[in-house]
Order: sequence, then C-alpha cells, then structure tokens
Amino acid sequence: MAIPGKKIFIWFMTLVVIMACAPAMVTPVPTLDPNAINLYIAQTANVASTQTVAAIPPTATFTSTPRNTFTPEPTTTPIQTFVFPTPTPLVRSQFFRVKHDSQLAIYNYKSRTAENWGGGRQTPEVVQMFVAQSDRSGTNRTSLNGNWETYINALNDNDEKKLRYLKADNTALFNGAGFPQLESLTMGGNVVSVSQLQGEWARVYTMDSNSLGSLKEINYVTRPDLVQKFVVVAWRKETKTTFWTNTPQGALYWPLVSSRPVWMPLERLEPFPSLPMSVTAKTTQAIRTEPKLDSSLTGFELSENVSTTIVEYYPSGSNVWGRTQNGGWIALLLYQGGGVKYLTNWSMATVPPPP
Repeated sequence: MAIPGKKIFIWFMTLVVIMACAPAMVTPVPTLDPNAINLYIAQTANVASTQTVAAIPPTATFTSTPRNTFTPEPTTTPIQTFVFPTPTPLVRSQFFRVKHDSQLAIYNYKSRTAENWGGGRQTPEVVQMFVAQSDRSGTNRTSLNGNWETYINALNDNDEKKLRYLKADNTALFNGAGFPQLESLTMGGNVVSVSQLQGEWARVYTMDSNSLGSLKEINYVTRPDLVQKFVVVAWRKETKTTFWTNTPQGALYWPLVSSRPVWMPLERLEPFPSLPMSVTAKTTQAIRTEPKLDSSLTGFELSENVSTTIVEYYPSGSNVWGRTQNGGWIALLLYQGGGVKYLTNWSMATVPPPP
C-alpha cells in the first residue's frame, strides 16, 4: 500500500511545481471585430501595392477609382490597380525646344532672311552646336558613311530628290566639307534632350557615331530628340511675319549623331515646363493607353475645365503627349490643320516644326 501513496505524493509535488511556474493571470483573447477582416485585407493590399510601385523605375503610378467621369486625384479605396505601360524609357530625359529666329535678339526677332537678304527668301534655320562651353570652341563633323548613310536614306524614304537636296554641299548639313561629313547642328523648333547642364550651357544628347545599334524603331515620330526635322525659315513681306515651311522636296530628316560631345547655349533653348505639373483641359479628350492618336482607349476621359497632374512627357514628331499620374496619356500639343493646338493650359513659346 505504500507504493500507491508514494505515487500520489509524486503527482502532488509535480502539480505544485507547474502551478508555481504558471502566470498569475492569463490575458483574455479579444473579441474579433468582423470589420477588421476588411481592414487587414486593405492594409495588406496597400503594403503590396507600395512594394510593387517601388519596384517600378523610375516613377510611381497611381490609379483612381474607375467611374464615368475622369477623377484627377487618386482615391484610397482598395481596388484593382491598372498600370498603363510607358512605350519608351524617356522618363529621366530633360527636353528642350530649339528657339526660332523670331525669338532671338540677334535676328531682331524676325526671320534671318528679313534683313540679311532683304526678305522674300528662304533658308534652313540652322543652329550650331559646339565642342565645348564656348561659341569660339568650334563645331564638330561626323562621318555619315556606311550604315549611317543607309539609315539617313531610310529616314527619307530613299527618295532620290530628297537625298540629293539633303546631301548637297550648299544646304546646311554638309556645306562645310561635303557629304558624308555631317556638321554638328540642329534647326529651329526641333526637340533636343539634355544630358548635362553646366553654367549657361547644355550638353545635347546625341547618338554615338561609333555605336550604330538598332535604329529600326528610331524615327521622327518615336524619337524627335534623336531624329531632327529640316526646318526652312522665311519672311513674309506683306504681313511682316516670320514663317516656317518644308523644303520644295518635302519633309526631310537626319539623325542627330556626333563623334564627340556637343553643347548649346541655354539662351537658344526653351525648356519643357517642369514636372510634375497640374494642367487644366481646354476641351474634353479621351485618355489613351499610349501616346499616339490611334492608341486604344483607357475608358476614361479628361473633361473640359477638369485638372490632372502630368508626370512624364513623350514628344512624338511635332506633337507632345503627357502621362497623367493615373497612368493614361493625354495630348498636350497637336499640330493640326497647319497650326498648333494646345488641348490644355500647358503651352510653350517655341512652336514645333511643321509636320
């Protein structure tokens, strides 16, 4: 009988030890709020969204709650996010437009033909680029032979009349040493992108003459900062106004390529307005998934007198598009019917070349 008593004693001592180690009070489990489930889901979605946006370089994209009327500001309602892709990696580029004669004191704010040649004449509206931050540093010449000649031919549809004019020794591009020695220049109204600012000078981004790469998709429509438009300036005596036109052979193009860095004085350039920028629509327009007129639609529109924020530019030919903070694209400038049309209060003093 001693044995069972001994067992009871051992179990009793074990229970005492367990109770001594246990906390005096156990914190009760709170009652689960049914609404908290939705809150946790929303918080998790927000964290995931933030991590996703942070992984998309170089700018974040926000989408507003879908509704029939475009909402310019994002809401916090947890919904599915739609991201409209950017067609080209131009987000970090700083765009400028090359000023025309009529914007410059050196030409008395009119066409260079008005006084230099008595008016009535036409000439390429040439603007030089220099090899250093000084207009006394000289310009550069780049050989456009081999594949580069094939490329410039393709940009001009291999049209014999256009190429004969473009490559002539007296029509600006090759009037220094003759073809294929391309002069370092651009023309009024063209867009350039800038890779560096130093003092009153801007280093212009150009194609590298030693690295042809793939140029299949680079043209005046997709990259007007790398494919320049030939611009002719003239003076109309009757109305005493400057005007711009294409050559008698039609629209001409050439690649902005250089064998060494080139610079332009900032006084010859007008910068695109800084971003982000709030713009207000002058007229209602559809918001598109890509920056082009034949792009598919997002299902939203920017209504007249409604504002939105532009976070990215996409120059396309003589037009300019803006990407909204909601991800779609709107037209900022369209060259239509022989003139410039601004669809919002966004504007620039320098008009683009005629298309």
